[in-house]
Amino acid sequence: MRSLLGLLLVLAGPAGTAVAADYWVKNGGNDAAPGLSPATAWATLGHAAAVVNPGDTVHVLDGSYQGFDLRRSGTAGNPITFLAQSPSTLITADNPDTPDGINVEDAAHIVLDGFTVNDRTRAGVRVAVSQFVTVRNCHTGNNGRWGIFSGFADDFTIENNEAHHSQVEHGIYVSNSGDRPVIRGNLVHDNHANGIHMNGDLSQGEDGLISNALVERNVIYGNGAGGGSGINCDGVTDSIFRNNLLYDNHASGVSLYRIDGATGSKRNVVVNNTIVNAADARWCVNINNGSTDNTVLNNILYTYHSFRGAVTVDSSSRPGLTSDYNAVISRFSTDAGNTVIDLAAWQALGYDAHSFVATPSELFVAPGSDFHLLATSPAIDYGTASGAPSVDLDGSPRPVGGGVDIEANNDCAPGAVCQGCQCVNPAVCTSGIDIRRPALALRASPFRLRLAGEAVIPKPWTGVDPAVHGVRLVVDATSGGGGIDVAVPGGAGWRASTDGKRWTFVDPSGSHAGVTRIAVQDRSKREDGL
Repeated sequence: MRSLLGLLLVLAGPAGTAVAADYWVKNGGNDAAPGLSPATAWATLGHAAAVVNPGDTVHVLDGSYQGFDLRRSGTAGNPITFLAQSPSTLITADNPDTPDGINVEDAAHIVLDGFTVNDRTRAGVRVAVSQFVTVRNCHTGNNGRWGIFSGFADDFTIENNEAHHSQVEHGIYVSNSGDRPVIRGNLVHDNHANGIHMNGDLSQGEDGLISNALVERNVIYGNGAGGGSGINCDGVTDSIFRNNLLYDNHASGVSLYRIDGATGSKRNVVVNNTIVNAADARWCVNINNGSTDNTVLNNILYTYHSFRGAVTVDSSSRPGLTSDYNAVISRFSTDAGNTVIDLAAWQALGYDAHSFVATPSELFVAPGSDFHLLATSPAIDYGTASGAPSVDLDGSPRPVGGGVDIEANNDCAPGAVCQGCQCVNPAVCTSGIDIRRPALALRASPFRLRLAGEAVIPKPWTGVDPAVHGVRLVVDATSGGGGIDVAVPGGAGWRASTDGKRWTFVDPSGSHAGVTRIAVQDRSKREDGL
């Protein structure tokens, strides 16, 4: 009996150990139900926020919900996750405690994924006095003041969101001395003031600085009708701004300065960005108020404004400034924009020795819509490897060809083509990629056609994600008419393996031209790209 009791205690585990759970919330659910399946789902996000524990995931089915206020924490290995089923999971009312859609406060290790939060009183998503919070894949539009906001939030990650049409201020706002933010892969557009704003806010307490930020691979356009910048930095230090595309913004491009920060914005690196300002805008790069020791490399800096230009710096910010290997408009200023000098005069001061003058029509595939470099662009292979990121805005490796390109996007790698602002593999029929071991089997009764084949597609793969993008099956007749051309879209019917190496589609009804099953296998272990 003593041995059996010991065994039972071992199997039971330490007293008080909680097991992470998957919970569900849906319209028409019941907060008194267990919440452990769609059939027993809870009704409100507020109830979920009040009971979740480390490691729990709350799956939120499509529908319209009141927002929630979350003040519970996960742990480093077991975050609390709120996961929306799709962009049709909508927050259509402020949470009960703050005038925001979703509020995370006094919490740590939280993930918010996939919510649509529009038309809220203040912020779509607010994170305050918290650590290690991630907001990803969310859509925040037409909110009263901000799309995504944080205050005193360290290690805050904001990735792959859309933040647009904030009515009073900014798309994304990181404030109040929050260190180590990561702002990556967001689409930020048409906000009244700044696209992305970071402010150390010394007047609000703590050290008044935001340090070690990483701002990369964001597309930022149409912001600043009310003033500000595409990327605005007050008291931001030791940070990196790379692979960002800023175009058609109506105020400044990237601004490094001090108003309410403890110091100027110092020791930052602005590298491999594309900044093309609108005709009513300010300067592409604006460095003022004791913002010293900054580096500006491998950028395209152009404005359609009649007299403003590439870089403006005041006398207090010139110490330690490094600017070079940029493609520019030939207008600079050393007195905060009061007077303008050309590139030659700027170079005589020791800046931009290797930079050159170029226009968008000389640089881009389609100025205003496709900012990949033309095959004849003077920016190709011209940049410096110093500080250049290892990938570009598209996620493609850098460098391509003989050297580092100047701008956020590489030119397309040999054999790839530019399509919809991305470098992609060309259509199979014109790519020159052979189909290996092609096989076709036909059965007459009952009718069944089976196709198989292999292809080695050069990596990095772009767009190879059948569960998202679907598959097109083409079998051409050797001569004359006939053949099959079927597009099976991504979405319903597709499943991906947990390791991301196999995708399957099952549709017994054959609703897509009779296709009932597809299997795609990544066999790169056997041969790279197979």
